[in-house]
Amino acid sequence: MHQAPIKNILIVDDIVDDLLMFEDCIEEMGNIPHLALTPQDARDSLRKVTPDLVVWNTDVPKSWDELKNFFKNRAFREVPVIAIVGANNERAAEQALRLGCIGLMRKPIAEGMVAEVLTQGLRPQKSATRKLARAGEKKKAKH
Repeated sequence: MHQAPIKNILIVDDIVDDLLMFEDCIEEMGNIPHLALTPQDARDSLRKVTPDLVVWNTDVPKSWDELKNFFKNRAFREVPVIAIVGANNERAAEQALRLGCIGLMRKPIAEGMVAEVLTQGLRPQKSATRKLARAGEKKKAKH
């Protein structure tokens, strides 16, 4: 029986209970969680490992600046990012997608949805989706 390779998943969230929920789910999936309470913690983690998926709460202070830097870094260009945004924060949702996030997770996070969202984020075709999204953004910028 073929077993899927173990994936490294970085979670950036300043709410400890949410981090622990993600950690449990990621471990149950057979993957390795990397937890960050702050953008600085995320930077430190990224120096050690290139994740296969990043889930980033945009409400964490200084997240937008750090996310912009993440997307500018060529080493992480193919790493899919899912943004966590407030349930009714359409502006943050639009900004995250424009920045390059492949998907959104709305707060409050439904515990039962975490594994499904992580599984979708780890699918290989997501990098192709990201390339298409970036190409579309470049076309928009030219017009």
